[in-house]
Amino acid sequence: MAKSIQTDSTFTPMDADIVRERYRALFERHPEAVVVTTQAGQILDFNAAALDFFDVSRDELQQADITSFYANRLDRERLIRQADETGLVHDAPVIFLDARNRLKHTMVTAMRLDDPEGRTYGYQSVIRDVTRQRLAEKKLQDQKNYADQLIDIAPEAIAIVNLEDRVIRVNEEFCRLFQYSATDCIGRRMDALILPENRKAESLSLSARAASGETFEVESRRQRKDGSLVDVSVLAKPFVTEDDEPAVYVIYRDITQRIESQQALAKSEERHRTVLEAAPDPVIVRDMSGRVIYLNPAFTRVFGWTLEEYRNRTIDFVPEENQSETDEFMSQVKKGISFSGVETRRHTKSGEAVDVSISGAVFLDALGRPEGFVNTLQDITERRKKDEELKYVAYHDTLTGLPNRKSFYMCLDDLLQHAGRRNSDRSWALMFLDLDKFKQVNDALGHDTGDQLLQSVAGRLKGCLRETDHLFRLGGDEFTVILTNLGRDIDVARVARKILKSVTRPFFIGGQEIFSSTSIGISVFPNDGWDVEGLVKNADMAMYAAKEQGGGDYRFFTEEMNRKALYRMKMESSLRKALDRNEMLLYYQPLVNESNRIVGMEALLRWNHPEMGLILPNDFIRITEETGIIVPLGRWVLQTACTQLKHWHDLGHSDLFVAVNISARQLQEADFVKTVLDILDQTGLSPEWLKLEVTESSVIRNPEVCIAKMKALRTKGVSFSIDDFGTGYSSLSYLKRFPIDTLKIDRSFICDAMNNEGDREIIKTIIDMARNLNIEAVAEGVETQEQMDFLAGYGCNNMQGFLFARPVPVGAFKNLLDKQNGGPVSK
Repeated sequence: MAKSIQTDSTFTPMDADIVRERYRALFERHPEAVVVTTQAGQILDFNAAALDFFDVSRDELQQADITSFYANRLDRERLIRQADETGLVHDAPVIFLDARNRLKHTMVTAMRLDDPEGRTYGYQSVIRDVTRQRLAEKKLQDQKNYADQLIDIAPEAIAIVNLEDRVIRVNEEFCRLFQYSATDCIGRRMDALILPENRKAESLSLSARAASGETFEVESRRQRKDGSLVDVSVLAKPFVTEDDEPAVYVIYRDITQRIESQQALAKSEERHRTVLEAAPDPVIVRDMSGRVIYLNPAFTRVFGWTLEEYRNRTIDFVPEENQSETDEFMSQVKKGISFSGVETRRHTKSGEAVDVSISGAVFLDALGRPEGFVNTLQDITERRKKDEELKYVAYHDTLTGLPNRKSFYMCLDDLLQHAGRRNSDRSWALMFLDLDKFKQVNDALGHDTGDQLLQSVAGRLKGCLRETDHLFRLGGDEFTVILTNLGRDIDVARVARKILKSVTRPFFIGGQEIFSSTSIGISVFPNDGWDVEGLVKNADMAMYAAKEQGGGDYRFFTEEMNRKALYRMKMESSLRKALDRNEMLLYYQPLVNESNRIVGMEALLRWNHPEMGLILPNDFIRITEETGIIVPLGRWVLQTACTQLKHWHDLGHSDLFVAVNISARQLQEADFVKTVLDILDQTGLSPEWLKLEVTESSVIRNPEVCIAKMKALRTKGVSFSIDDFGTGYSSLSYLKRFPIDTLKIDRSFICDAMNNEGDREIIKTIIDMARNLNIEAVAEGVETQEQMDFLAGYGCNNMQGFLFARPVPVGAFKNLLDKQNGGPVSK
């Protein structure tokens, strides 16, 4: 006792404070809501979890009465009464309402609080939220009830048995089919109920298969209560009950009628067998579900399937391209409507195509209902082959194999009718080609050589065209070409130049080198005519105009089109010389951050044409891409931009990066990665200060190759930006694979964002997407303070546009940098 007293005396006020602090820490950190209240319900204390549980602020809960949160105030009275009686109540079910009137199911443990004199002054309640558990239990019960209802109303006979084959449940249809009540069935073995004596072994087989977890279906015979037999289809599927007990779900379908129908059909088959066996054409007889009843020997001979293999099975011998027409006339058969002479195609067991003429008729049962149908298939493969050969000869040139004049005019008619129906604004072009001085070849070398030359020309012309274009030989040395789906006149000119170049290459025929050329006349729909006669006449006139100029050239029908083509050729020629003549220069547009400081710039190409002055890229860049000039030009842009930035770094502007646009053609170059790294090495610019801007479409053309190149450069420190994002493919599946650091929001969304809710939503989505992908969003084309404020408000702080500065030459951009830094760094 003395020792005990000595121990108690060592418990100091400081120890009491420690105990209280530990209790307080446990109280506050308790994962469940803990609330201390007076007897009247006033809240004295609570922990942080209680704030989350009731969805209120600390001030709100301090001023609240706990009773106000009870969905049923009687629960509070019951809980207090039990706590007063026992001192402690464990896991009492209570439903609360939080501040947003959401029901919360809980289990409450309440403890009565007494003062040292034994007077009760309040209660401490620990509230465990079991709402999700209760909802899950309700959902599970609802699913069980729904499943039970489905079983009750199912049209099939259904039984649920355990692995000992004892019945757990049956539905009404089971009782009707087998003449038992549910009480008769529950708990009894299924084989004792409905399995005939001669099928006892089958019961063992079914039980074994079910126990193995296998789903299976068999057709068999079962016995009713009155001893009569019924043919059924038995489908058994193992499952686990709600009590986690293994069981088998068994469905019985009465197939008596089907069996009887098959037997009747078998008798009918026997009666007609002699006739069908001797028939020279294939015959197939099927029931209304498409299952084979009979195949005659001719069917086996032609198609390969035998009756022994496919009795009571379906044969799928309809090619996919003939399925819709087959479905159409077979639907007529199933309605009792016969047909004959339908020409279509079927395939054999080995996959060979057979052209057939099909006749079909339905046969009826004793009650006049469709019971099955018979098809006779006459093999017309040889006849159709001859028809196709005759048709080919009628519409093709025998010498070159090309479509002939008749095909040409049919094609023109089809195109014009199609344009009229669709009110299409897509253009297409007609080319007339005539070989120059072909008569001299015939006269000098003979007609055989001339024919071989025509065949060779036809082959080269094919190689100049797309699959969607059409090539014809009208006769003699005249060819025509129809170019479809054109977007621009220069597409036509490019094909014409390709043809001219191809035909002027020497031909080697009979050991001789023969040179040839062609004159091409072009008319374009709809500019040069809306009918066959006008388009043909105008193309023919243009072709003769080309011949009058010496041949070996092409002419458009109108001077306006010809002028455009010549202008394009002039531009191309000038572009090829522009780099050598130092006509290209770079402008720079600053990119600013949230503090309006210049952190980088975009290099923008300009062409200082000696006659037309300063030309923007929109007017010439497409020509450079189509001709390949973009490759050396792009290399020059990259070299110049890196050199200039390195110079500015050396002057003290060391925190700037430069963004350079890369075209699809450059990205496809095999040595693109080496080119970029060589330029960085030559200029001395660190890779981290170079940002390459690519468009979505340029990467999508060959994604695997492009992404590999981008990753190779990124490992060296070069960063990438997707330019004009939102105007192209915007494919998330590709975007997440791109090794990019920046998304540039296209100016088309920025310019009208203040007036267009849709554009604002797109901009916000792109910014959120960039944030989620942990990449930077940059807005281009920012022109107003309102646009800047809107973008900044959504977290896009990096921008470029006229609001900050227009693209300027090197000197003007240097002034911007000096102004930002308080004066020039170096003269």
